[in-house]
Amino acid sequence: MEVEFNKSGDLLAEDPPAVFDPDEVLTVALDLCESMLECGAEVHRVEDTAERICRAYGAKRVEIFAMTSLITATIVMENGEKSTQVRRVYGSANQLYKIEKLNALSRTICRDTPKPSRILEQIASINRKQTYPTWLRYVGGFIGTVGFSLFFGGNLWDVLICGLIGLIVCLLDFNRPKYINQIVYTVFVSAVASFLSWLATSLCADYITVHLSTINISIIMLLIPGLALGNAVRDLLCGELVSGAVKMLQCVLIAAAIATGFTSVLLFFEGNNSTFQGDTQPLLMILYGGIGAIGFSVLFGVHPKRLFFATLAGMICTSAYMLVEDLAPAMNFGWLFLASFAGGAACTLYSEVMARVLKTPATVYLIPGLIPMVPGGSLYYTMAFLVQGDRDIAAQKGIDTLCVCLGISAGIVVMSVLWQIWRNTTQSVLQKRQARKAKNRAN
Repeated sequence: MEVEFNKSGDLLAEDPPAVFDPDEVLTVALDLCESMLECGAEVHRVEDTAERICRAYGAKRVEIFAMTSLITATIVMENGEKSTQVRRVYGSANQLYKIEKLNALSRTICRDTPKPSRILEQIASINRKQTYPTWLRYVGGFIGTVGFSLFFGGNLWDVLICGLIGLIVCLLDFNRPKYINQIVYTVFVSAVASFLSWLATSLCADYITVHLSTINISIIMLLIPGLALGNAVRDLLCGELVSGAVKMLQCVLIAAAIATGFTSVLLFFEGNNSTFQGDTQPLLMILYGGIGAIGFSVLFGVHPKRLFFATLAGMICTSAYMLVEDLAPAMNFGWLFLASFAGGAACTLYSEVMARVLKTPATVYLIPGLIPMVPGGSLYYTMAFLVQGDRDIAAQKGIDTLCVCLGISAGIVVMSVLWQIWRNTTQSVLQKRQARKAKNRAN
């Protein structure tokens, strides 16, 4: 060991390692992770972030358990001091930019280990920020519904009606009273949207051509919990079975609430609910998928600097889906599953690459990119034909919905595993190469 002296020949005393209070360390870790959960982050990311922060501050043992509504943690420092804290998370919102900022802050904490008091101020500052003003979020909802009305073959009148109803849905969603149950409120909003769609098509039927099914499907795309569904799948893939299963159950309940709201209107009012798919060119379909993705990117709070890349994710996902749809055999189960698998895999690969290139979480690109494949159409036709009494067709549409969900999940699973294997192999090769070079220099 080399001993250092100053200019006078006196021995230089080494700076003692910083000793942090375990309560402060755990407060910082859980404050940051609580904010991540409230912004819609995956549970496995929250647990991993909390553990890294605690170990960076000197914890030798870290026990973290997180769910969508709860975080509990215990740490033991090197000197034996312990701390245990529990956090209750009461709700979440789609704020991908805040997740990006909180993730970057966690990297800074692990690298520099600043004083905990300074970190708490930065977390509060991030929580106060708004990615977009409220009026721009309305624009995002309008763009999203317009993009998907074009995506599903709607005409100009369909686009206009979808955009207006989309604004009303956003108005109801952004101003939901805190004391009302989310599932009940989703039923109410779905019923209002379905009634407005039926009313608009009924009033315009004698003057212009409108398609009730296209309008309803586009509105359903706005209501389906795309971010929650994506996080549920990713948590399940990362071994977080409890939190992933709870989140998946929540998504199923929301989908059932949407179906209940739309079905209640279909039961009392008559309308032309027959399937309709306009003749749209493949390149235009890809463009419309990108338009829908950019609208939902604004709704999900993606930073303006990432909007282009999130939009490109939606276009890549749509391109992969359509390519396999054209090449796969004409089998009811086979082609739909394979096309969804291809879309999910392509979007996952793109998201992982962009996450490394731009130093952001892959979720920022994956969730908006998968939106064009969300089975809003098959979900609507399942309940529409079920109400009409066509059980055979309703069963087929229900199977189509299941195939799309399974295909997307399988695509994410396979590509995530392959990416992780490639990444670990590459890092291992680089470490061996650096060790070999260091050995050669020593010799």
